[in-house]
Amino acid sequence: MEASGAADADRGRQALENVIFSVCPALANEIARRLVERFGTLGDVLAARPEERKAVSGYGPEVEQALQNLHTAMEQVLHGRIVDRPVLSSEPAVLDYLRARIAFAPVEHFRVLFLNAANRLLADEEFAIGTVTAVHVYPREIVRRCLELGATAIVLAHNHPSGDPEPSPADRLMTDAIARAASCFDVVIHDHLVLARRGSVSFRRAGYL
Repeated sequence: MEASGAADADRGRQALENVIFSVCPALANEIARRLVERFGTLGDVLAARPEERKAVSGYGPEVEQALQNLHTAMEQVLHGRIVDRPVLSSEPAVLDYLRARIAFAPVEHFRVLFLNAANRLLADEEFAIGTVTAVHVYPREIVRRCLELGATAIVLAHNHPSGDPEPSPADRLMTDAIARAASCFDVVIHDHLVLARRGSVSFRRAGYL
């Protein structure tokens, strides 16, 4: 695991260096090294706050813009892999997309994928931003949005900044409450995915749904 982590960090550093080289060739290697040493993986670097990244390396706005462009491009590519196709048959692509969006965030984010009767994506929306240990959502708001969109199924997702994707008791209670509210309007929860630096957990596969 340690060797794999070191390899991932090295690949992430090389990717950062390549991007930074286009705007700051003389310092690309040094900036990439500092960022990876401070934040860890490529995902951690891109999820960090801009002011934190600047404090580490002291680079100018052109480097920050390049990093933001990289993050946006990654999200758009991954989002494109789940649009216009049944989400349930594209589980790896869904996980990749959600991992890029929230797995490395410093606080908890709660997202909902709204699906139609063919399980195609109608909308992907962020419902709440919490703290480093918790996020609160209102089941009635999720159900209301289902009715507005005409969604017949949803996939829930949130992240654990601790790095451990194991669902907490509070996660399970919240999911049960959303499932009960959704069932009153014939909306099905296909899954609740918990994402973190060290992997992900599917409520459905774990037997929690």
